[in-house]
Amino acid sequence: MGIAAEQQSRVRAARGESAPPQRAARPAWARWGGAGVLTGGVLLLLATLVEVALAEERAPALLALFSVLFLGSTLVHAAATVALAGGRSGADGIAGRSALGRLALLAFGAVFMTNQFVYYTVSYALPPVDDYSGAFLLTGGLGIAQFVLMLTGSVGIVRGGAVSGVARWAFPALTVVALGTGMIATFTDSFAVATAALLASTVAQIVVGAVLFTARSRR
Repeated sequence: MGIAAEQQSRVRAARGESAPPQRAARPAWARWGGAGVLTGGVLLLLATLVEVALAEERAPALLALFSVLFLGSTLVHAAATVALAGGRSGADGIAGRSALGRLALLAFGAVFMTNQFVYYTVSYALPPVDDYSGAFLLTGGLGIAQFVLMLTGSVGIVRGGAVSGVARWAFPALTVVALGTGMIATFTDSFAVATAALLASTVAQIVVGAVLFTARSRR
């Protein structure tokens, strides 16, 4: 405490006044988890735009750029879920006292990473095949698991008591957006509509990441 601040504290004490309330500190899950969701969203947005160009021409340079952006976003997002869950101990996670919420966030990160890697491998790393039904079933099942885990994590965040205000509802809102855009992208026959849905999802990730990054602990 500085000299001026100490003098002010003594004056308040002499007058019987209480010290002004201190602003709650920004927790580790907000700094690292929020930054991860934000950064991962930006990378995935750029990857989606590059993938649109790849649909027109499978140029090696574009494929390399897409690979870096897409796989980079996948790893950043997975790391962000670990930070949101509170790391190894879970003592400072967004789900607070909800152990189920923490486990759901960690499991979501693992399933999300698996789903993204499967999509990339089937779409860009392996030679084309005539029948993709098996891959569609696998990614569809992983997508359903992602939603269930996101929903469970959202309930844990809301009930965990670690965060309040807009940040408390940011991840649940992202869950709703992910469900809606995911269903549109999966069942539409229009490439333009599917792309728009995916872009909307990435923008939502960026917004939610920014909200989480600025969040404060609940006092």
